[in-house]
Amino acid sequence: MPPRAAPPPPPGEVNNILKYATIAASTLSDVSDSTDIPFLRTIAAVSVSILTIAQTVKTNQDECMRMVARIQELLSVILRLCVEDKELAPGMLHNIGKFADTLQRIHAYVTVQQNAGIFKRFFRQSENTALLSECKAGLSHALDVFGASCGIETRLVTTAEMAEMRDRAEKRHRELVELFSGQIEPRGSGGVSLASKSVFEFQNSTTSLIMLPPNPKIFHGRDPELHALLQLLLQDSARVTILGPGGIGKTTLATTALHHPDVSAKFTHRYFVSCESAKNHDALVSVIASHVGVTPSRNTSKQVLRHFSGAEPSILLLDNFETSWEPLTSRAQVEEFLSLLADIPHLALLITMRGAERPSSIRWSRPFLSPLEPLTDNAARLIFSDITDEHRQTDAEISELLKLTDNLPLAVTLVANISTFEGYETLLSRWRIERTTLFSEGSDKRSNLDLSIGLSLSSPRILNCPGALPLLSLLSLLPEGVSEIDLLQIDFPMIRDVGRSKTALIRTSLAYLDHDKRLRVLVPIREYVKIHNPPSPSLCRPLRRHFHELLMLWNDYQHLSAAGIAQRLATNVGNFESVLKHGLHHDEPDLVETLHSAITFNSFCRIFKRRPSDMMELISGFLDKLDNHQLHGAYLTQLVRSWQYGSGFDPQTIETTAIQHFRAVGDIGGEAYLIGGLGSYYRQHDNNLPKALKYYRAAKDLAATCNDVKTQCFAFREAAECMWQLGQYHEALVEIQEMRGIAKHHGLFYDEAQAIRVELLCRVSLGDLKPCFALCAEARALLALCSLQGGILDLALVNSDADVHYQKTEFAEARALYLTTCPQQPPMSQAYDRLALANIDIETWEDTAKIRQDLEAIKAIFESITHPAGITLCEVSLAWVDIREGLLRKGMLSLQRSLKETWGNDQEISILCLNILADTAYGLNNPWNTYKWAIVLLGFALKGKNRLAVFHALRCMADFFATCGDDDTAESLFQTAFDGFTAMDVHRNRGSCAVHLGDYLLCRGEREKALQLWNIARECFIRSQQAQDFEQVDRRIARVLGVVFSPVIACTID
Repeated sequence: MPPRAAPPPPPGEVNNILKYATIAASTLSDVSDSTDIPFLRTIAAVSVSILTIAQTVKTNQDECMRMVARIQELLSVILRLCVEDKELAPGMLHNIGKFADTLQRIHAYVTVQQNAGIFKRFFRQSENTALLSECKAGLSHALDVFGASCGIETRLVTTAEMAEMRDRAEKRHRELVELFSGQIEPRGSGGVSLASKSVFEFQNSTTSLIMLPPNPKIFHGRDPELHALLQLLLQDSARVTILGPGGIGKTTLATTALHHPDVSAKFTHRYFVSCESAKNHDALVSVIASHVGVTPSRNTSKQVLRHFSGAEPSILLLDNFETSWEPLTSRAQVEEFLSLLADIPHLALLITMRGAERPSSIRWSRPFLSPLEPLTDNAARLIFSDITDEHRQTDAEISELLKLTDNLPLAVTLVANISTFEGYETLLSRWRIERTTLFSEGSDKRSNLDLSIGLSLSSPRILNCPGALPLLSLLSLLPEGVSEIDLLQIDFPMIRDVGRSKTALIRTSLAYLDHDKRLRVLVPIREYVKIHNPPSPSLCRPLRRHFHELLMLWNDYQHLSAAGIAQRLATNVGNFESVLKHGLHHDEPDLVETLHSAITFNSFCRIFKRRPSDMMELISGFLDKLDNHQLHGAYLTQLVRSWQYGSGFDPQTIETTAIQHFRAVGDIGGEAYLIGGLGSYYRQHDNNLPKALKYYRAAKDLAATCNDVKTQCFAFREAAECMWQLGQYHEALVEIQEMRGIAKHHGLFYDEAQAIRVELLCRVSLGDLKPCFALCAEARALLALCSLQGGILDLALVNSDADVHYQKTEFAEARALYLTTCPQQPPMSQAYDRLALANIDIETWEDTAKIRQDLEAIKAIFESITHPAGITLCEVSLAWVDIREGLLRKGMLSLQRSLKETWGNDQEISILCLNILADTAYGLNNPWNTYKWAIVLLGFALKGKNRLAVFHALRCMADFFATCGDDDTAESLFQTAFDGFTAMDVHRNRGSCAVHLGDYLLCRGEREKALQLWNIARECFIRSQQAQDFEQVDRRIARVLGVVFSPVIACTID
């Protein structure tokens, strides 16, 4: 449909439109604070900004006001949607995200009308016309979809209704504040108050108290086993396994032990980790990492081991460990990891497993716990009576019912629940029919459990609810359970009354609600149902379709704040893998969509889980039999993007094959995205920057031909970063300014903020430090319009501020910022933050033994992901530590080796090496050789126009001439360097020059001027935490003034 034309609002209505639109945007902002509906914060923030700009536009005022009027209508409709339907379906969320994109384009258009001069508008007339057309089309689409969804053209929300909505939003917000401010006082295990913690401390606590299941309220008949277990756990380095069949009560016994006062007193940390969905080594490591607060990476297992090694006494309970241990393909890896955990002396291991076999790789504590047996009759009766009203049945009836269970705790619980709702006679009559077939060949523990489940499935309360069995069948595929939102949003033909079906399963104990209100099924029941009542294809397809829509929603709007979408995906990772694998059949009509979902799911896992999806290994076999070039190309591109986690591949073969697929269907955008990914591979894996730059430029050109703006921006940004590493700072700035123009024109706030981040890198290297803080603030303001504060890019911008402080030798400020961002960063960025902190420790003369230990750990992280640049930077810092410790030759040779490796390929690292080699203060060489390094540094710096390195080289050359007795040349160079460092506000280097200049002035008898310069140096050294240099200045001042030197350095610096 072509964009609808609308007359401009009458002049008298303009103020009313602006007023009501502002109220609507403000109300939407309030509503967004108390709901998880995605994109609302972005829409509210961008709308407010548009309304502010629209009031001062200089040209095309009528067009701008027409769009503002439409925005006001749409905000009104979205408000109504949020109030009437708090859980919107993925399709509607997609429309809201598309409207947020449209608003960003409108923002770009009105900004041009406000700021652009007549000549600029004239030469960009065609671009502005195209942008206006996109804005109109986006508004028209929004009016169509939102009007249709509400059954109205655009039903407006009145001002009074907005006020009421705001009141409700504020009330919800107050309730949340009260909840987390301590007015509600939940208490954790061991009497630890959770109310005293902030929300973030609550989520990130490593004590793991909140991760423990509650102490079982119904616990009978296991006193001897509990006593024996406690005796083992209180030994040093306890290694205990609880064995037995499914449903025997292993988890209940283990949880009771964890809550015992003796155990809580012995172990500072108690961790309960369910291994239900951890079907291999990587998944096991990942789930343990998530429970103990370790950020997943390719080397997560080492991080987990390091965490436990450095922690206080802890106990780790791995529940349902057989899920991870049983698959033969990964058993060796699982046992090896378990053995490494067992090597940590202050970590106690407690494992529950079905069966009678223990992992053989570690020495278990003696004496072994015998596999759990069924309960005694008395204990089973006590459990039965705790669940039911035993007065309704006679002792004989209860005994008869308990015979159905063979006293297995899970079976006792199931039968007790059935008895509660169905009564003795009904249950017993059905059991008499069932047992003839079930026990025809004898009785064992497994058959008793199956009997209990079978009896529950044949309960009249289940049979009278047609949707209950299909829902249970569906739940058998969902190891993570399912949220009520997802249940209500999926249209299941076989489950018409989801609420009633859910209630039936809960009442019969076939399902339960966990602490997150997700509907879940116990593992034994899931396994039973998968065999006896597997979900039909017609039941699985709507679920796969729903998951597909969620994945596409995340994929399309990653650049906006999609509150709740990423979280919904993260809580369904195990479900995605299970459901998508279930749909991998050649005869499935939606196989192509399933494969598309699996590829996108891998992208999500890379970004949020820091690991690839297991699905990637399964996809290739299906693709080979499908004539779908686009899927083939997308799969190969995803392999390239996952190179950090893969076992290796031939990039040239992948490039050739994928390009053939893309060109077969004319998918230029797909080819551009592939080429860009290969550029990142060559840059990060091979450290081949010239080759990477060639690929980025090719990707940029391809993306331009098909108007793929997102890939264009990516290629521009990565190419500029390559140029920055190569020392081509001005060329990189030209590249990044072009990217900013494209992003600004298309209203891509996130991409514009990314461009500014690269611009900051270049300006810091050029020594152009003054505008950096303002640029960083501008970029963070753009992220605020996307409601992406606190995300990865926002952290990178905070790091840019830290980098500026570091270059200015304001180490205290830099340290504070790095310490803030480091815990929140993804693994590689976290490693760089830790490296920066180690370098600050070197600069401020901290203990070198600890610094060396930190650097070795950081280097191991870079080695684990094959990141050459990070490895080399660590080697440079370790050489610096060698020099601090007096190992001058070792440090010098290491620096020369790193310089050789990066010469002509990474100027940033080369300059770091030269900065140390050229400085006589380190005493690495004789003055003449050091001077030659200073000349090399000056050439490097002049080539890249790196002002900071230029003046550092001049200062080093001045030191040489001072050593040679050429005071005139030395003083001239010191003065030039002093002026340069003063202009850049680089304190320590400025102070060093000021000391020398003061010495020359004193020699000429200019005592007051010398003292003035030394006082400048004194302040510079205080600012840069250089205690030794500060003391030397004070000694000079005391000597000239004829007073006794008194060290007051520490208190002054503090």
